[in-house]
Order: sequence, then C-alpha cells, then structure tokens
Amino acid sequence: LLKLHEEWQADAIPAIRFRIGINTDSVLVGNFGCEYRINYTVLGSGVSLASRLEAANKPFGTVTLVAESTHAALLSTFAFRCVGNMALPGKTATVAAYEPLYRYPAIGSPTSGGLQSSVARRTCSAMTSQEIQLANVLQ
Repeated sequence: LLKLHEEWQADAIPAIRFRIGINTDSVLVGNFGCEYRINYTVLGSGVSLASRLEAANKPFGTVTLVAESTHAALLSTFAFRCVGNMALPGKTATVAAYEPLYRYPAIGSPTSGGLQSSVARRTCSAMTSQEIQLANVLQ
C-alpha cells in the first residue's frame, strides 16, 4: 500500500486511509431476519469489541489494534506494543489494546531464540488519563 501511495502521489491521486480492529472470538455469521427482509451480518460481543478497537485507532494514533485474545494467539509470530486499556460500556473489566509492530523472522521465534522484546512481552497496566478520555469517547 505504501508503494501504491507513492505512485498515486505522483499522479495526484489521494492516498487511502483506513483503520483496523481485530478480535478473536466466536460470533454468529449469516443471513438473519425473515422472508421479507433478510440481512447478511455478523453478531456477537466479539464484533462489538473489534469495532471499538477500530475506533480507538484514531485517538491512539495507530492504524491497527488487536484485542488480548488475538494478541495471545499471535504472540509467538508477531511483536506487539501495548497501547493501553479500554473501558467498555456495560463491562467491569478493561480490555488491553495492542498494536502489531512486525512479524518475527521465519528462522526464529520469540520463545526459541530469545528474540522476544520487552515490547512484545509487556502487559498493559492501569489506565492513563488519555485512556480514560478514550473510554469516555467510546461510551
């Protein structure tokens, strides 16, 4: 995409900007409704969390954020930076948000060769004032 942006910039075509929120969870996917009105959609709290992660990219200044469940599943493949905790409406516990930084080389993993950095291992701590502001925006 960065290469395309460079080419487009030469042709005065605006760059594409987007944000991504990723959560690993069980959800319902399919056609929902009745015979008169059917809608293909995705339902579940996992979808809501992914949507909130996508929205949280803007105040955090990131492009992609993943939830704790995705972070745990990919910790041996990717390095992550914990950007903070998010308070979600209707939930008592906060959810940590992680930014993927880079994919580990195929020849090593964070557990086999000591490649895992403190950034990848770091866990989120108490909410900062910026995170509390973000939580209020998301509610």
